[in-house]
Parts: sequence; structure tokens; C-alpha cells
Amino acid sequence: MDLTKPSNPVRIILDTTRRCQLTCWYCHSSSGPDYRGPVLGPDTIPDILDAADRLRTFDLTVTGGEPTLWARLLPLRENPHPLRFTSLQLITNGFAVSPRILRAIEGSALSRICVSLDGVPDVHDANRGLGSYARTIRGLRELRKVHDNLTVISVIGPANHFRWPELTWMLADLGVSQHHLVPVCYAGHAMRDYRGLDEQQFKQVRDTVETMAGELPAGFILLFNDTLIRPPSTRTMSLYQMTETWKGWHIIVRPDGDIRTAVRAWGRSWRADETLGSVYDSPLTSVIESHPGQCVPFTREEEIARKFHLGTSTPLILADRHDVVAAENGRLSPHIPGGRPTPATPAPAAALGIGPGDLAERVRRDPRRYRVRKENGFALLFDTRSHSVTLLDDAEFSLLDRDLTGVLV
Repeated sequence: MDLTKPSNPVRIILDTTRRCQLTCWYCHSSSGPDYRGPVLGPDTIPDILDAADRLRTFDLTVTGGEPTLWARLLPLRENPHPLRFTSLQLITNGFAVSPRILRAIEGSALSRICVSLDGVPDVHDANRGLGSYARTIRGLRELRKVHDNLTVISVIGPANHFRWPELTWMLADLGVSQHHLVPVCYAGHAMRDYRGLDEQQFKQVRDTVETMAGELPAGFILLFNDTLIRPPSTRTMSLYQMTETWKGWHIIVRPDGDIRTAVRAWGRSWRADETLGSVYDSPLTSVIESHPGQCVPFTREEEIARKFHLGTSTPLILADRHDVVAAENGRLSPHIPGGRPTPATPAPAAALGIGPGDLAERVRRDPRRYRVRKENGFALLFDTRSHSVTLLDDAEFSLLDRDLTGVLV
């Protein structure tokens, strides 16, 4: 099961605009209210939707900046090209949830809505501005009235790494489906004044997540996105964990139309030029299928050092694109303690995480919820509601395929 040679992407991120009502100090896309740059144009939408379905991409994520400020959000939902295979996901701060947007969401095929909320009032407002909690929680409650699959994403730093459980319990009571904890990374605005978790704080968050997992209501998912530090322990994981662990399985379409891989990127800050083409110059399908050469991923130690400033004191953690080129040409050599680096892409875990029979039964109960893609020597099974993906070897897939012939899309 070799995941180091991606085929077509399993996820396409539409980075629609950098405009946003907020100026969060850690924003990895460097967004804000003063943004006057390009936005993804209307002529690109039919091609992107067609490419996602044609390539059997599991997820199309609409984000920004703040995508509710993107003029094409409603026309995207109303586009005459319906998505038949690909699920559609929206990430929003919940500020601009107008009656018109709510009506559109209620009648849409969105598989999931993610809302950014960092904690209870004093915690969230300290990160995102006074009064922002009240507006976000109001938007979250309105969204919950029209959509039953909401996930809350919380950015975790030293100031709130011990306060997030208060929010988790409140979200479970509100009917939210998942709570994702995302550590601050060295990208975007955070590069001006980096305040990330240290090793002990990473461990504290992880330990608390594991303790709470058995106490939360059945079906509620609590996830700490520390995948770089601790790779997935089974072959059932979130789609984010898969694409963070095995680079190259997702691409990003930027506001200016550039199509990029994310092998040497985190957030929206790239460490090398990974541009494949532009949606304004060529169809997205043809750009992806051309398979141009990709950058070699960082080792895991180096990426942890660069992204979270852990495990090294070398100035290379502040590297930009020019530093990467210099390092690869042998002019700079990062000092990563701990001996020989491990590979950038670990092998998948041995454990599946669920019995094949139980997995088949879940799919059989609600087949419209699942998508499957056969790869070279393995298969990917995607749950459009939980956004989890299961990596199946050929024998496991054969069992599933035998039981579910004609059921899966």
C-alpha cells in the first residue's frame, strides 16, 4: 500500500478570497478586511465542479478568507452542474449568515459546514476580537437550524490550550457533530509574532482529548490535528489526517487561479513554488492529469521544526522559499537533533481500526453516504458525513466489494 505516489487528488481546496471581517493574529492565509487582491472568478466554477467529479475527488472545500464574502458562493450552490460523486464542504467564521445564505444552505447539497470558534467568550474574543464570540455563536445556532452536520474548528495556542474542553461540552449540547483542535502553525500572520504550543502543551492537549473521548456523547468526534507529530494509529482517519500525512493527495486553487500542490506548504504559506498551472489557462482536469514533477517533502523532523518550532533551534525554521532552494542545493544544512531523520511519509498503520464486516454493515445501512476509489494495490473508502477515510488493502476491499456490489457510487 504505497501512498507516496498520489494519483488524482482526494481533496480540492477552493481558496476563494483573502477578504475577511477579522484580523486574527495567527491567520495562516494572511486574510483581513483590507484585502483588495484577486478573488476566484465566476468562469472557473463549472470547470472546477466538472473536474472534481471526473477525477472522483472526495471533497471540494470552499474556504478563504471568509467565503461568505465571496460573491460566487451562492452561484456556486446554484450551478447547473450538480456534484454527483464529490462532496461539498464550507468553512466559515459564521459572521455573515444572512437569511439568503441560510435559505441556500438549507436547499443545498453541502455535506458539512465548519465554523471557526476558538473557545468560550473570553478565549475566543482574545484571539479574534471583542464581540466576535457573540456573532459567531449566533451564526452557529442559525446554521444548526438549517444543517445537521456542523463541525467547529478551534485554533489552539498557549493561551487557550487548557480552556477548550469547556467549548467541547457546549458544542455537544448544541448538536454539533465534531470539534477539531488545530495547533497554531508558523504561517501567515503568525510569522510576525509566533506563539505556538510547546512539547508539553501538545502532550497535555492530546492526553485530555484521549480522556474525554470516552465521556462525550455517542457519535460526537473530538479530534486533535497533531498528525505531523503523531501519525494515524489506524488506517481509518480523517481526510485531513490522510492528506497531512501523505502529501500530494490534495491541491489548492488560489484566489488568483493558480493550482498548487501542498507538499511543501502549511496553511497558505508555501516553502517552494508548487504551481502546476492556472484555472484561467487550462482545464483543471488536464492540469492535474499532466502530473508535473512535485517538490520532495520535508522529513517529518524538519517539517515539525518548521511548522511548530519543535525539536530544533536552527534559524532555518524561519525559512522562506529561497532558504528551501539553498538547502536543497547544499548551501544550508538544518540541524535536526535526534539522529537519523525518519521518512517524510510513514507507512500506513497495520490496524484497520474497524472490522471489514462492521464496515460493510455501516455502508449497507446508508450507502449514499459513502464513496469509494480503487487505487493501485489498495482502495479508499470515504464517509461524506464524518469526512473520514479508510485505507483498504486488496483483500479487505474484495470482501467489501463482494458484499456491496452495486451499492456504492
